Amino acid sequence: MIIGVEGRTLQGERYGVARYLVNLLRHMVEIGEENRYIVYLSGPIEPLGFSSPALEFRVLGRAPSITWRHLRLPLAMRHDRVDLHFSPSYFLPLVKVCPSVVVVHDITFKVHPEWFAKDRRFRFDQLFWREVKRAEGIITVSEHSKGDIVRILGVEPSRVTVIPEAADEYFRPVKDEEKLEKVRKRYGLSRGFLFTAGAIHTRRNLERLIQASAEASRHLDTELELLILGMPAPFSPPVDIAGTAQRCGMEDRIVEVDFVSDSDLLLLYNACGLFVYPSLYEGFGLPVIEAMACGTPVACSSVTSLPEVAGDAVVYFDPTKVEEIADAIVRIVSDGSFREELREAGMARASSFSWRRAAQETLEVFTGVLMEGR
Repeated sequence: MIIGVEGRTLQGERYGVARYLVNLLRHMVEIGEENRYIVYLSGPIEPLGFSSPALEFRVLGRAPSITWRHLRLPLAMRHDRVDLHFSPSYFLPLVKVCPSVVVVHDITFKVHPEWFAKDRRFRFDQLFWREVKRAEGIITVSEHSKGDIVRILGVEPSRVTVIPEAADEYFRPVKDEEKLEKVRKRYGLSRGFLFTAGAIHTRRNLERLIQASAEASRHLDTELELLILGMPAPFSPPVDIAGTAQRCGMEDRIVEVDFVSDSDLLLLYNACGLFVYPSLYEGFGLPVIEAMACGTPVACSSVTSLPEVAGDAVVYFDPTKVEEIADAIVRIVSDGSFREELREAGMARASSFSWRRAAQETLEVFTGVLMEGR
């Protein structure tokens, strides 16, 4: 089977869908050795950290995104006689040259269009649905997302397969205090800082997290610091981090970082006192699993996919209530034995997810689609 993969998310800094694709490819080339994977790009990429004779990269050159996806990509796949096209992120070519499988991580843009800049809504709403309804197979990452896809998009449940994500094996507890102290100093943080990560987007609910951090600081009679890691999402209206921090008296205790290396991310998960994820809507919530895999206590929202993903290994809160977020922070920060319970429960929960299993189940979807087409 020749599988054509749209790989442009691998270009530039790798987070989100790029990390998803790297982990799938790493394990798919090990499991499906009889397959050939052609990854289509518009420009060169940094090495993935693994290689395989079954994995090829084809650079088609740069072009406007619409031209590249809807013309160059299908022409290249036709030339290469691709058996199946795999899109790891929402969109497919309008020109169909072979069966396709698309990953729909969530449909936030349909559930909450007000969270998206108006000039991006057409792309996500009209183009997305016109393309995805032509896919022979749809993969999503949680039962919650499947429910939304079936209910809102009107897709037959049998066409949607749930395959959860997992934490990269790289994420693990680090006990070297010297390394942890160095990473805290590098980012100007103190021991016990709060940490949150993910693209800066309206749904990430960062204003309430800042307010809750200030309130928790007052309860604990300490000055909690908050590290916000993530690049602004290009399709989201601006998030007023600086203004909120100033109004709460947190302006000197918030550190914003767009992107860090994997080595620093591992250390930051381990160096913080608590990982807080106040998102209003998630398809999965991968940072929660990554933090738990590092043995970091987690507090997160009690909505959408997060209870399904985190199980009984975190402290939940209503993300619309600042006082509940603050109470969760205070409860964890002030109780050492409870933090230890959360560490153990989190590592156990994170270990129940597997990228190898995700790759195996993804290949089964590919095979099923091709078998149905015969």
